[in-house]
Amino acid sequence: MSQEIHGEGRWIVGTDGSSQSSQAIRWAAKHASERVGETRLLILHAIAPLNLQAHIGGTSMMLDGGLEYMRVARAEAERFVEQAADAIRAEYPDLVVETAVVEGHPAQVLTEVAGVADQIVVGARGRGTPALAKMLGGVASHVVSNAKGTVVVIPDQAEERPDAPVVVGVDDSPQGSLAISRAFQAASLRRVPLIALAAWDFSPYDVASSEVWHLDAEEMDRAMAVEAAELIADERNAHPGVPVTVKAVRGRPEAALVEASKQASLLVVGSKGRGGFASLLLGSTSRHVLREAFCPVVITRASAGWKDRSGRE
Repeated sequence: MSQEIHGEGRWIVGTDGSSQSSQAIRWAAKHASERVGETRLLILHAIAPLNLQAHIGGTSMMLDGGLEYMRVARAEAERFVEQAADAIRAEYPDLVVETAVVEGHPAQVLTEVAGVADQIVVGARGRGTPALAKMLGGVASHVVSNAKGTVVVIPDQAEERPDAPVVVGVDDSPQGSLAISRAFQAASLRRVPLIALAAWDFSPYDVASSEVWHLDAEEMDRAMAVEAAELIADERNAHPGVPVTVKAVRGRPEAALVEASKQASLLVVGSKGRGGFASLLLGSTSRHVLREAFCPVVITRASAGWKDRSGRE
């Protein structure tokens, strides 16, 4: 197969042959097949190259061994991506399914194609992450942190809840605006309700201030809910058929999102926000959400110059 990857207009799902990546393939196929218009699904496997140090006298043997490794690895990869593609084609005959096997570090390959693909889909863990480890796999972590497009992460414990609402973390950043837009699109396509979630809490510095002791929690909830309703107003008007609930909760954003994911079909967040969700996807908070969520998580990243329906960048 060619080293060139044509990602434009495609959903690209990364696979390493693990059960976690198989779960990601099935999720991507199901939802790509439900989209209006043709969406191509590309099942992609990247073979990490061997790091061979050439030494005088052993160069030929080492290179021969490396070539044999790549030959065997490619043959095995092509076998399992074609098997995966055949299974998807049988289940979704109208979905255009393509495959690609390339050389390169999986995280880097997926990150590079994310800028042109409609979205990237990956499992939260791959072969290299112990089955009992509560941690985000290296490939998923790298792609989420560095990709310039939309990334969907499928946690191990994600459940299919086709009639459950889409949940979006609301804040007033450009990334938050894109997340709201994508969430409404998803809810409209799935014909499910949408929950707009705003989280707030006091930082350690706030608690040290006497001013916070004069704040009423219920008043803060109402104020946050009003602000969230204003932030989603344009998309809400553009999707009148989507039932909407606005919720404001006091607590850490990661805890609020994970709790909401227990009854959600999809969780949508911006790659970098403000307010309650300011720390999302920048470190430990992001890893907590992505590994602990009970549904697939969509991470949006607004490109330079992106504007919402009101024309705000």
